[in-house]
Amino acid sequence: MKSLHLVVTVIPLQILCSAAILARAAEEGTANRQTPERRYAEPSPIPDYILREGKPYKDQMRVIRPSVLPTEIPCERVQVGRRMGYKPNVQRLSTGELVMLNFHSHGETQGASDGSMSEHMVMHRSKDNGRSWTSTHVQGVYGREPYLNVFSGDVMLATGHVLSADVNNPTKKVTCVIHRSTDGGKTWKTQPILPEMLPFDDVTRTYSSRNIIELPDGTYMLGMSGFYGRDCIMLSKDQGRSWQAQKTTFGGYDMASYVYSAYQEGVLYRLPQGRLLLFARMTPRIMKFTREIKGLADFSKLGETDKHFDQYDAEIIFESKDDGVSWEPVCGIPLIGCMYPSVIPMGDGKHLMTFTKRVPGEGLRMGVYATVLSENPDGSFAIDLDKDLIVIDEKTDDAFQTGGGFGNTLTLDDGSLISVYSYYHADDDIAGLLKSDKFKEKNVYNYYRNRALGYNPTWVAGCSEQNYLRAGDRLQRHMFLGCCQLLNLCGPVTEVTRWEFPK
Repeated sequence: MKSLHLVVTVIPLQILCSAAILARAAEEGTANRQTPERRYAEPSPIPDYILREGKPYKDQMRVIRPSVLPTEIPCERVQVGRRMGYKPNVQRLSTGELVMLNFHSHGETQGASDGSMSEHMVMHRSKDNGRSWTSTHVQGVYGREPYLNVFSGDVMLATGHVLSADVNNPTKKVTCVIHRSTDGGKTWKTQPILPEMLPFDDVTRTYSSRNIIELPDGTYMLGMSGFYGRDCIMLSKDQGRSWQAQKTTFGGYDMASYVYSAYQEGVLYRLPQGRLLLFARMTPRIMKFTREIKGLADFSKLGETDKHFDQYDAEIIFESKDDGVSWEPVCGIPLIGCMYPSVIPMGDGKHLMTFTKRVPGEGLRMGVYATVLSENPDGSFAIDLDKDLIVIDEKTDDAFQTGGGFGNTLTLDDGSLISVYSYYHADDDIAGLLKSDKFKEKNVYNYYRNRALGYNPTWVAGCSEQNYLRAGDRLQRHMFLGCCQLLNLCGPVTEVTRWEFPK
C-alpha cells in the first residue's frame, strides 16, 4: 500500500491517515461523495461466507458479460491459515513445490503504549499443486506485503517494506527490505535499502516495485523510489547479495511534482518477444501529465472525499527499451481502483492479467478479477473490461469499504492455473452493524473503540469520538473496522483457487 496518503497509523487495516487529512475529509463529510457511473449490471446478492481453514471445496467463478467464455468456470478453493493472513503471493521452486508468502500485523505484541507495532512474514508450502498447505511463522523476517521472486538455483528474494512504527525498523521511516534465501526458505538474510544507497540528496524513505526481474545478462533489477522524482533501479550482479543504484527517468508526467513513483508497487513484466513493461500503480488525480495517455481511467466523477483515499488509484503501463534506464507510457487500464496486477503469457500475443478491484463501484465488488490483454500492432494493448471478465473472488462485502486482493496467478505444469488472494471477513455481529449503518451510532462506536484502547492506545486515540462523528462514511468504516480488528473480530483471510482457463 502507498503509505503517504495517511500519517496516524491505522495498523489493522494497513491504512495510514494524517490528522489533517482526517479532519479535512470529516469536514467534507458525505455531501461530496459521488459514485462513479456503473459499467456493469448490479451484481447478485453476496452470500454469507464461512471460514473453512484447510478444507478444499468446489465452487464456480462467474464471468461478467460472457462472450466467448462460459457463464461460470469451475474451481476448487482452500483457505490457508486463519484470519489475519494478508496479501499473499505464490511462486514455484524447481522441485515443483509451491511457496506462498503473506504477512501478519501485531499491535498488541509490543504493549503498544508507545504506538509501536510489528509485522512479519508467514510462509506456506504445498507439494500437491496447492490442494493442501503447511504454514510457518518465519522468525526474524519482518515487514509487510512480501512479494516472492524465485530465480535459477532456487534463489529466493522477497521484497517488502517496513512501516515507520514497526519495532524492527531501524530508520523509523518507511523502508524497503529485500529478504534472501538460498536453502528453499529455511533461513533468510535481510537487506534494507537505506536512503543513502540511492543516488539522490534528501532521501528519507525508500519504496520499491513488487517484483524483481532478471535481465538478459543475468543481472537482477528492482525498481526503487525515494519519492518526488527520485527514481532509480537497483541492480545486482551477484544473485541479490549486494545492490547498486542507477538513476532512471519516466516520460508522460512531471516526475518532480509527483509525490509517489511509477516504481512504487509496480510490477515488471517481460513479454515473450523481449519487450520490458512496467505495470505501475499511479495516482492520476494528483499528477501533472505532459501528454495524453490512451486508456487512462476517468477520475472526473469522483467526489472530493474519495480523492483522499489511495484505493482510487489506477494502472498505467510503461515500456523501457534500455533495460529500465528510461520509461515511456504505453497506455492506461480504464478502471478506477485497479491495482496489484500479475500477468502471465497465453500465447499468440495474449496475456492473462489478474488484478484487484480495491473499491466497489462500476458494478464490481472489491475482489480479484482476470481479463485477457491482447497486443496491438502499435505496441499498446486491447483491454476490454466490458465482456468476459472473470471474477476470481468477490467475498468482501461492499459495506466494509476495504478489501484484500493482491495475489498473483501462476500456470502449473499441467496447464491449470492457481490464483492466491486475501478477502476481508468479519464476525456476523460486526458485519451486521456495518450493513445496517448502526456502527455510526455514537454509543456503538465507543463500545468497540474503548475496548480496543488497551491494544493500541496511540492509534485508537487518533480515532476519537469527535473525529469519528465528523468523518465521512468511508473513513468511518475504516476507523470502526480498525478498532474491531484490534479485537480480532474481523480481518483478512488468505485463500487459494485452482482453475483452468476455458479452451
